[in-house]
Amino acid sequence: MVKIEGVKKGSIAENLGIKKGSYLISIDDNEINDPLDLRFFESGSPLDIQVHKGDQEMLFHIEKEEGLPLGIKPAELRIKHCKNNCIFCFINQNPTDVRKTLLIKDDDYRMSFLYGNYITLTNLTNKDFERIIKLKLSPLYISVHTTDPEKRIYLMKNQRAGRIMEDLNYLIRNGIKLHTQIVLLPGVNDGEYLQKTIEDLLLMYPSVESIGIVPVGLTVLRDNLPYIRPPSPEWMVDIIKKVEPYQMEMQRKTGKTVVYLADEFYLKAVNKIPPMDYYDDFPQLENGIGMVRQFLSGLSDLEVPNFRGRVLLATGTLAYESILKLAEKFKESNIQAEVLPFKNRFFGDSVGVAGLIGGWDLLGRISILDFDVIILPPDIVNRDGLFIDGCSLGIFRRNLPMEIYVAPYNIGELGGIK
Repeated sequence: MVKIEGVKKGSIAENLGIKKGSYLISIDDNEINDPLDLRFFESGSPLDIQVHKGDQEMLFHIEKEEGLPLGIKPAELRIKHCKNNCIFCFINQNPTDVRKTLLIKDDDYRMSFLYGNYITLTNLTNKDFERIIKLKLSPLYISVHTTDPEKRIYLMKNQRAGRIMEDLNYLIRNGIKLHTQIVLLPGVNDGEYLQKTIEDLLLMYPSVESIGIVPVGLTVLRDNLPYIRPPSPEWMVDIIKKVEPYQMEMQRKTGKTVVYLADEFYLKAVNKIPPMDYYDDFPQLENGIGMVRQFLSGLSDLEVPNFRGRVLLATGTLAYESILKLAEKFKESNIQAEVLPFKNRFFGDSVGVAGLIGGWDLLGRISILDFDVIILPPDIVNRDGLFIDGCSLGIFRRNLPMEIYVAPYNIGELGGIK
C-alpha cells in the first residue's frame, strides 16, 4: 500500500471523498506500493480500488475515461540504495559538506525509468525484474562500464556485477529498451575491454538505443581509495580515434551514431565539437553528451538582453572556450561581457565542470570583482536553488551588490531572463 499525500481538486478521488492521509491498498486487486504502480494501474477503466483510512476500509467501483488519472498524489519513492563499491564512485570522493542529497548512493530502477538515472542492475531481485517487465518500464538507463564479467566485478566490487550480459539480454528479450553508459578508466576498462564492450552492445541494437562513453571523474578527495590514472588529453585523442570507426559504421548502417562520446573528450582533446547530426536526437544529453553543441547552436537564436554595465559570464575551466562565443554575442550588441573560468577549489583543479563549483567559494571570489551583472551556468544550482556545497541562491544574491541570473539550459531563451 502507499500513503496518499494529497488529492487534486476536482479530481475523481476528491469526488469520491478520498482524503489526504489515507492509504491506497489496491487497484483491481493489484497491490499499489509506489507511484509507478499507481501510474500503471489507474489508466484503465472500469476500476475497483481499495482505500484504507484509520479502521475503515473503503471499496470504490469507478467508471471513467481510459487514461484519466484518479488525482491521487502518492508518497514519494523510498530509494533503493546501491550495493556496489565502485573504485571510481564519485560519491566516495565528495567532501563531507556537500549537498546532502549527493551523499545518497541510489541505484533505483524506478528512478531510471522516471528520470533517466543510471543504474547497475546489481541490486535487483527476481521480483524487481518481473515488475519491470509487467509495468513495461522502458527505456531504462544502465551503467555497463564493461561487458567482461571479471573486469566488471573488479570495477564494482560486487560479484553480482558479473551477470551484466545475462541481465541485459533478459530485459531485451522482454521488450525493454536500454540506454547504456561506459565510465572509462585509463588502463582499466579501455583498450580491448572497450572494444569488446562496444561490440557486445552494438549487437543488441536497436534494443540498446545508445551507448554513452564518459571519462572517469576524479577529485582531490581520494584518500584510501584505489589509484586511478587521470585521463590525459593524449588518452582522449586516442579514445576518439578508436571509437570513430564504430560511429561511422553505425551511421552507414542505421543513419544514427549510436555510440557517443562525452563533450569532455572533445573539449580537452581537440577543442572541436561534432556537428548537430552527430548527436541524432540527443539521447544522452543528461549524461553530458551534446550539451556544448546545443549551446553553440542555440547562440544563433539568441537575443541578448539589454543589460546595463559590465557583465560577468561565470563558468568552469572546461567550458571556457565555448562561453567565449557567448561573450562575442554580447559584444555584438555593444554590451561589455567578460568570461571568467573559475577553478574548482571544492573538488580540485581536475574537475572543470561548471555545475560542480561551490557557491560559498564562488561568492567569495566574485565579491571582490567589479561587475554589474553576473550570469551563472544553468546547472550550477539544483531545483531547490542550492549549489553543490549547500549554499543557497538566495544567500548568494543577498551577499552580492550585483544583478544575479542563472542562465536557461536553452541559451536561445537567455533574452527572456530580464
